[in-house]
Amino acid sequence: MRSHADASTYQWTHPPYDDEDSAPIFGDQLFTVARKAVLRLGDQWDAAAGPGGRTGHLRTNHTVFTIGVCEAGDIYLRNDTNGDVRHLPHVDANSNPDGIADAVCDHIADLY
Repeated sequence: MRSHADASTYQWTHPPYDDEDSAPIFGDQLFTVARKAVLRLGDQWDAAAGPGGRTGHLRTNHTVFTIGVCEAGDIYLRNDTNGDVRHLPHVDANSNPDGIADAVCDHIADLY
C-alpha cells in the first residue's frame, strides 16, 4: 500500500459539474474515498486518483475498480475488468468519504 497524506476535509458539490460555473469539478474527494477503502480492505489493495480527481480507483490481483459519481449524484462502483456496476445504496455525492468508503467495502465483493 502506498502512503498518502490524509485529506481530513471534504466539500462535495454535485459532480461532475459545478452548477454555478458549469465547469468540471476538480479535487481529490474520490481519491480520498479510495484511500480510506484501502485502509479497510487490506494491504493487497492499492488506491489511485482518476483524471482531474473525478474518479477514484482501487486495484488488487489485476482487477481495477472505479469509484465515481453519476450525473444524478449517486455513487457507483464499477469492476473495470468485466464492466459490472453497482450504485451504492445510502450514500451520494453529499455523503462524507468515510461513509462512502464503508459502502464501497460492503459491496465490492458483489462485483467479482
